[in-house]
Amino acid sequence: MRGTMSIALLLAAPAAAIAAPTTAKPAAAATAGGALAPTPGVPVRRITLSPEGRAIAARIIGTPDPRLKEIQAEMTTIRQQKAQLIAGATVDVEKLEPLLRREEALQGEMRTRQNDRLLSLLRALPEADRVALLHSMANPARPDGAKAPAPATPGH
Repeated sequence: MRGTMSIALLLAAPAAAIAAPTTAKPAAAATAGGALAPTPGVPVRRITLSPEGRAIAARIIGTPDPRLKEIQAEMTTIRQQKAQLIAGATVDVEKLEPLLRREEALQGEMRTRQNDRLLSLLRALPEADRVALLHSMANPARPDGAKAPAPATPGH
């Protein structure tokens, strides 16, 4: 599940996050391009790509997927409908079930679309950039002071 979230965050992030490291301080407000500024205390993921890799990533990730916006809007509506059903004195499971099933289908579609975009990006990137991106996904940034998870031991 953690890998899926990393992919989702990676694809949802602006293409500017895939850039050469910079010494500039992050802006406190939204940038001119409409991207949100980093949240204080949350690690910013910078993936170092070649200029060619950055251009490819900007083209693939920078192009919004209109269906993802539709999915997110429908999921918001479903969450509101679920909240209304749950807020009552009794919960009508027959009304709740189709909402849960639709939400599940939308989540699956969103994951599939995000994975397709990631695979398109990986196929288009030069090998060195592909490795850098995959290593970054496998070793996500942690907040300052957070310990790395202990390696799994076989048989446990």
